[in-house]
Amino acid sequence: CKIEDIVEVTMGQSPKSQYYNTEGNGVPFLQGNRTFGFKRPTFDTYTTLVTKSAKAGDIIMSVRAPVGDLNITPVDMCLGRGVCSLRMKNGNQEFLYYMMKYYMPQLLNKESGTVFGSVNRNDINGLEVDIPEDTDKQRKIARYLTMIDDKIELNTAINNNLEQQAQALFKSWFVDFEPFNRTMPSDWEIVPLEKIADFQNGYAFKSKELLNEPSSDCYQVFKQRVGHLRANGYKGVTYPFIYLLTNSTDFLVDLRSRANSGVQVNLSSSEIKASQTVLPSEEVNNAFSEITLPIFEIIINNQLENQRLAQLRDTLLPKLMSGELDVSDIEI
Repeated sequence: CKIEDIVEVTMGQSPKSQYYNTEGNGVPFLQGNRTFGFKRPTFDTYTTLVTKSAKAGDIIMSVRAPVGDLNITPVDMCLGRGVCSLRMKNGNQEFLYYMMKYYMPQLLNKESGTVFGSVNRNDINGLEVDIPEDTDKQRKIARYLTMIDDKIELNTAINNNLEQQAQALFKSWFVDFEPFNRTMPSDWEIVPLEKIADFQNGYAFKSKELLNEPSSDCYQVFKQRVGHLRANGYKGVTYPFIYLLTNSTDFLVDLRSRANSGVQVNLSSSEIKASQTVLPSEEVNNAFSEITLPIFEIIINNQLENQRLAQLRDTLLPKLMSGELDVSDIEI
């Protein structure tokens, strides 16, 4: 069938900017995919004038570059011109979410084989899909995939909570000095970052050196200009300290003040290495590591599990949607 046979599509229309606010007045508003999350968006913009609306549970899709990002809105909201809402006529919204993920390449490439920078109502309505007619099968397929994504979301929430706890501890000890009468102990030092961490600049890969498809014997590449920091073990400093330091507000504010102000803002390796940091005594470093290393071990294990779960989900998605895996006789 075509999408228009099974889905109600609402294209967004932006109110005038005079109706926007960030104080929570009116209803949540999405102009595009800027605040899309793993599966649900967050909202930082609201509007007192609603032009086009979506209901809680609707699938929200980005229709302008980058086209095809999908989220599920947790609340009633206003649709801006960069998004549309999709509502399955039989109510199987979770199935619709995964169905659209599966058929997104066909929507993006259309018949010409060219990836488009935007899609319109006719493009979406005309997309042909082959899905189980049985709504119970649809629910089972969606349930399989949702269980995997729910576990990924739970692991991510646990990691966020653990990292917040670790950041709070770092701030208490090494910014506010709370356990030390709010004064930096006399046997601590202020040192440049290069004294406790080794820094390495990233490599600017040429396009011909990169693969378009992942391979089991290759590494993932950050295409953005990045560097790499590693704790060098000086006076018991470990990677949780380096990570929490370089993600702390005070450190980032200082680092950004060192960046040049040209057309493209850059931060030299010498400026990074010269950034000043507190260096506690070895005894305090060891005590901090005893608390934070187990926390980061849990975080890393959850991240690795999420990678495996995402790979499992992505492997199951085409098999379930194509009918290669039959769920008819399975109770969930």
